[in-house]
Amino acid sequence: MGKERILEPVAIAKTKSASSPSAPEIDVVVIGAGLAGLACARELIGGGLRVRVLEAADAPGGRVRTDVVDGFRLDRGFQVLLTEYPEARRVLNYDALALKNFVPGALVRQAGRFHRFADPFREMGKAVAFAFDPIVPIGDKLRVAKLRRECLGLTEEQLFALPEETTRDFLRRSGFTPAIVERFFEPFFSGIFLERNLTTSARWFRWLFRLFATGFAAVPELGMEQIPQQMASGLPAGTVQCAAAVKSVQKSSRGWRVDAGESGTFYAAQLVMAAREQDAKRLLSPLRKPGAAPGRAWNRTTTFYYAADVSPVDEAAIVLNGDGASAGPVNHLAVMSMVSPAYAPPGSHLICANVVGQAPESDAAMETLETEIRSQLKRWFGDQVSRWAVLAGYPIAQAVPMQSTFAPSRPTPVDSGVLLCGDYVGSASIQGALLSGAKAATSAIAKASRDGGRS
Repeated sequence: MGKERILEPVAIAKTKSASSPSAPEIDVVVIGAGLAGLACARELIGGGLRVRVLEAADAPGGRVRTDVVDGFRLDRGFQVLLTEYPEARRVLNYDALALKNFVPGALVRQAGRFHRFADPFREMGKAVAFAFDPIVPIGDKLRVAKLRRECLGLTEEQLFALPEETTRDFLRRSGFTPAIVERFFEPFFSGIFLERNLTTSARWFRWLFRLFATGFAAVPELGMEQIPQQMASGLPAGTVQCAAAVKSVQKSSRGWRVDAGESGTFYAAQLVMAAREQDAKRLLSPLRKPGAAPGRAWNRTTTFYYAADVSPVDEAAIVLNGDGASAGPVNHLAVMSMVSPAYAPPGSHLICANVVGQAPESDAAMETLETEIRSQLKRWFGDQVSRWAVLAGYPIAQAVPMQSTFAPSRPTPVDSGVLLCGDYVGSASIQGALLSGAKAATSAIAKASRDGGRS
């Protein structure tokens, strides 16, 4: 079994057009058509600049892609959109995406049975049952309500002014017992942070907690790739050029020279780097001074997808491992076809099992991990798991950057004269990618204005 199975998605047509020294000048070249690059292009074009986005892959999206395998829609790793992300609400058309929500709260597997953690503010009936469930002390349930009230009452300025600490330290200081930390907070937020020690910023935790309290985790009806596809389709024809892997960038008398191999050479007054961090480092390293741009810590994950005839759960809930890592590698599970039936062919279900902190580098290691996952899920759901068919496995070594701090918006970073954007320069989220792209565009538009408009 390979690490992943990739089929050709619905893509923007590949083009071979290019600019040359005698062709009309491009105001800005954006390298990378992930969410940050697309958001940047959107704002640049809105600001009246001529833009070309170069993407090495066969379609836009970066890490937000969806593969179609035997009629199943497989997002490349478990991903969700938080509907209350401010930048997503500004940029995206939610109605056109036909968002499908997960139910609030979660199912928690602990001590041999499932417990329903319900949101008392949106699921009154289920919340009554949860109030009498002994999985966590009643005091912890009251502290959750207090935490919700406090997070909703904070302005962003107040949140940023709070002392920085880890999420685990904050929960301990707030009086939460190990029972609720280990059985709910740890598996639930590990699925977002992609690290199990909860060393992620407590500021980031509280900001996210507020979004969960007022909105939903959701996916587009036809998969997460619909997000970048919607963004790319809103750009003028020819703006995004796919299958255009950039080989090198150089400063020139006309600003920047971008060599994309057979796809052409492009000249632009400004350059925005919206590629993956490792690709940005490779392209910019010849321009850097020694010792510049230290490495960043990234959190890893692996997602396995299974086809099943019957769903192991009866609702669109995230299922959490409340017994800890000793119980098996699966941190959380979701039946994506219960969230959106379009994720699976009629009569079938798509099950998504997610591991935090591992991204095997060999087929043999992936086989071993899948065996461990299946063994754990048999303890959860019984012999039906033996009949599940593996569709794909996605090991992602650089899934999200480690969010050790969460600070107010900062100026767009510049490396060797190149504007940078991506979730690794902002917050580790779709929100962070979109906002960083918009901020980079604002900086580029301001520079163009200072330089007297178009070059």
